[in-house]
Amino acid sequence: MGLPASLTYHDERYPYIILTPIGKKNKQIRSIGHKFERGILSRVNEAISEYVAEQNINIKQIQSFLNIEGEAVLPVSFLKDDTLHPHLLKPEFFLWKKHSAEHGLPIKAEYRYETDFTRLSAEQLDRHIRQVIDDYMFVAAVSLQSRGEWLNKIINSFHKHPIVALMHEKKETISSIETMNQSALLSLLKYPEDVASWRNRADIVTRPFRMLPEQWTMDKSSCCPHEKDLYFISNQSMIHCVCDACDFRVFYFTSGEEILLEEQFDPALARKRVDTLHRKFNKVADQNTELLHQIRQLSFLKERFQPFVPKFEEALQLAGQIERYQVDEPLVESYPLLVMYKKLSDSKLPIGSFESNLIWLSNVELAEVAMVKRVDGWLKTLPDDIDHALNQLIQQLKELLKEVTYQDDDIIITIKGRSLDYHSVQHVLDLIHYYGTDYPAHTLVQVLAGKSTNKLRRLKLHETRWFGLLEEWPEKHIQRLFNQLEKKGWLMKQQKGYSISQFAEEVM
Repeated sequence: MGLPASLTYHDERYPYIILTPIGKKNKQIRSIGHKFERGILSRVNEAISEYVAEQNINIKQIQSFLNIEGEAVLPVSFLKDDTLHPHLLKPEFFLWKKHSAEHGLPIKAEYRYETDFTRLSAEQLDRHIRQVIDDYMFVAAVSLQSRGEWLNKIINSFHKHPIVALMHEKKETISSIETMNQSALLSLLKYPEDVASWRNRADIVTRPFRMLPEQWTMDKSSCCPHEKDLYFISNQSMIHCVCDACDFRVFYFTSGEEILLEEQFDPALARKRVDTLHRKFNKVADQNTELLHQIRQLSFLKERFQPFVPKFEEALQLAGQIERYQVDEPLVESYPLLVMYKKLSDSKLPIGSFESNLIWLSNVELAEVAMVKRVDGWLKTLPDDIDHALNQLIQQLKELLKEVTYQDDDIIITIKGRSLDYHSVQHVLDLIHYYGTDYPAHTLVQVLAGKSTNKLRRLKLHETRWFGLLEEWPEKHIQRLFNQLEKKGWLMKQQKGYSISQFAEEVM
């Protein structure tokens, strides 16, 4: 930290000023003989002297921070042409940084005061110098601890803030309120006026906690991993901590180690509102016993299916394979047992008990809300022996898969009276698999048509097993064949040529 010794100059005429060159490769001050510069330096030196004496300022702290000796407390910079740099450097320029004597001090706008101190009146200059000295005193005190230590202090104080502490204490309840406020289950609750009133209050109650980024409140000892900017406000002994990634900022007061948030809320009132809203939801839920019973039935039904999950998954896989051949005929909907399982497996239905209906229902996620109304019918059609029913279903699906699976002589595509059976389509797909993305479509067409061009011979494509496979087809019909295979989902058009689809890979 501080100034490199080789870049510092003392002038006995200005004992409270340390002179330093600034700018790239500017390593020395050759002369300060100009009358204008001498006049400004005298005024700055006098202003510093008066303030140090008046406030009995401990200049040793600033000198230690800047790594300088003597009486000097404030750096003033000179440009390459031996003229004053008209802006004083902010103390942050030296905080936790080591500047290279070889490269010189860089001129960075964010590390200089906007005020042009060479154009100020005596009164204005006095005020400006006092502000600058205060800033250096504050930042010098900050420099006694590392950036990481200050961030830890800020984070620890953040978690002690009454609103943040309340967020930690009531995290499950607050999260449940937020979740339920967006839940489709609200549409099923009776007494919609009460539900609407609750939702309106929920937006108000959760507002103090919504301003807190999730990554800052995940646990009580850390915050988000993003880089943070620190700004120093000396007249309030405050560090302004900003996370641009989270769009969040806090204000830390070093004297009391306290945090101020951008918006202020009454913690006692916030606590009361959370508890009241919790009770109100439970009161509404208690008036919907039939709905709560139906959701419990769904939970128990899902739990009952757990021992048979492997067989359910096998059945769904078989049904999916069959549907690939019968694209326009959805099969799963034809089997109520599979419909039940799929809807339940796509839903989150906790089986355990919770401290309140709010907490429980916030953990419920249904694939569709209509499941609640269908559960009674599902239970009536549920076979007594699920294992036996699944064995029969799997066997039935296997037989159906055999029926729909393509045979070698099945006609897949007909173009202008020319038909192509499954066996021949497999050969075409085989060509695409090996060469589809290596060559453009017209080259692949020529291979199938058996056109022995110079290009094909040079590439030795005339020696492949696909050469002349469709020699009786006109080339334009072979191109149409590619178009039809793409339309049916067997091929996928690429920037260069084609590739075979996942469906084609499975049926091949």
